[in-house]
Amino acid sequence: RGGRNPFLDTFDCPDPSATAPRRASTTTPLQALALMNNALIFQMSDLFAERISDEAGKDVGKQTTLMFRLAYGRVADADEVRLASRFANEHGLPALCRVILNSNEFVFIK
Repeated sequence: RGGRNPFLDTFDCPDPSATAPRRASTTTPLQALALMNNALIFQMSDLFAERISDEAGKDVGKQTTLMFRLAYGRVADADEVRLASRFANEHGLPALCRVILNSNEFVFIK
C-alpha cells in the first residue's frame, strides 16, 4: 500500500503514505512514452480489442463504431470510421485500441 509505482509516478500520482493538500500537475514527454510503451497499456489495449471483437463481430466498421462509443462516449463520424477502419486493417485492432487509449480525447477531461 505504501509502495510507489513508477508508471503512476510519471503521472504525478501522490505518495500514498503521505497526505497532500494539493496534487502536482505536469505534462511531460515521459507521460506520452509511458502511455505508448508500458506493459499495462498493451494489456489494456489487447483486452479492449478482445471486448470489441466479441461484441461487434468481425466487421471492422462496427468494431470502430463501438470503440468510439465505449472510449469517447460518442458516435464516430464517417471520416473517423473510415480512417480507423483502414488503420485496423493495416495494423490490427489492438494497435487501434492503443491509439484510442492514447488520444487526447480519451486521456484529458474536457
